[in-house]
Amino acid sequence: MKFIEKLLVSPSGLSKKTAKSAKKKLRLLKAVYELDNASVNDLMKSLTLSFPTLNTLMVELVEKKYLNQHERGESLGGRKPNLYQLSDSLFRVLTIEINRRSVRIALVDNNCNILNTAQLFQFEISTDLRELPAFLIIVKKYIKDQKLDMEQVSGISISMPGLIDRYTGENFTYFYEPGFNLENHLEHEFNKRTKVINDAKVATLAEKFYGKLKRKKDALVIRLDWGISLGIVSNGEIYLGKDGFSGEMGHISFANEGELCYCGKRGCLETLVSGTALVNKATRDIEEGIPTLIVSKYENMPLTPEHIIQAAMDGDQYAIQLISELGSKLGRAISLFMQVFNPETIVLSGSFARTSMLMITPIQQQIQTYSMSKIATGCSLQVSTLGDNGLSYALARHFVNCYFEERINKN
Repeated sequence: MKFIEKLLVSPSGLSKKTAKSAKKKLRLLKAVYELDNASVNDLMKSLTLSFPTLNTLMVELVEKKYLNQHERGESLGGRKPNLYQLSDSLFRVLTIEINRRSVRIALVDNNCNILNTAQLFQFEISTDLRELPAFLIIVKKYIKDQKLDMEQVSGISISMPGLIDRYTGENFTYFYEPGFNLENHLEHEFNKRTKVINDAKVATLAEKFYGKLKRKKDALVIRLDWGISLGIVSNGEIYLGKDGFSGEMGHISFANEGELCYCGKRGCLETLVSGTALVNKATRDIEEGIPTLIVSKYENMPLTPEHIIQAAMDGDQYAIQLISELGSKLGRAISLFMQVFNPETIVLSGSFARTSMLMITPIQQQIQTYSMSKIATGCSLQVSTLGDNGLSYALARHFVNCYFEERINKN
């Protein structure tokens, strides 16, 4: 990290030749990270550099232990090519996943190594700044308990729900107040570069690099937890939209006289298909005396989607019916998005991915009913297998990508 920072001295403080070399090194490090396990030939094509120039840069960066030879690649004949990647812990990123009812924190390096124990904290996010002090206490507690040396931390990368500006990191849904910017506030609080990204976007990034969407060009990621959101991959790139607000499928109107959504509109998809909708329905039914094992799962605690999911996994008939009905409604929505985007793959992610065996059939039935046959048969429906650390890996990647982009443009 310190070596990389030395490359970032303003060009005005360097000779023209040195500044040019520094930018080439940054571009090389960025290309190696993007390609991962990159060969010299891969890098020559990506950077349009001659072999002598590239080789000189590679030798210097390997000697200084910022690049390493990872393994030998496949050969079409002759000697197998050397493959390179960034060295472990060149970047150490504090990753924070803010969900509506919890916060998960981990320290992750650029090669997906979990450097400290990941921890999950109970926390309920607020639309305004009321819960911000409680959030800061959680982060500081993690830093203290894990004995983190913040001098060795490259920066902070945060995922959260809401409308998040792709350029400023401002969230217009949660922790919102006119003139307040969470990214800037945390940078000042911890004296660390901070990036904030929408949770559906980072889930899509995770699938693209570590999950079901490797080498996929056109795909959708449906993230279903307390809410529901959409990630879009178009021509191999994650589509963000003009301001970064793409994928707000949860706030598309699906019922003219439906329930009031927290966004202020009625009948949003999220009021029908989400963990929140499921909890609301189960709460009403339980109060009316419907027999279900769900009651034994939460007792005196607030009911959560996880309680319903666990009851369904344990065979509770009512919970299974709830999730099957949710799958049917979700399938109807997916069929509409298939018609618009014509994806090759759709990935279901989030906490409800665990219940895929209960949801896949009703989803597929709705897709067959409401999508054109040619579009439906050309699309594969997949379930995320990334596990608990998937978003942490993607958050670290997002930070490193932003770091290189910003520094290369500055240099």
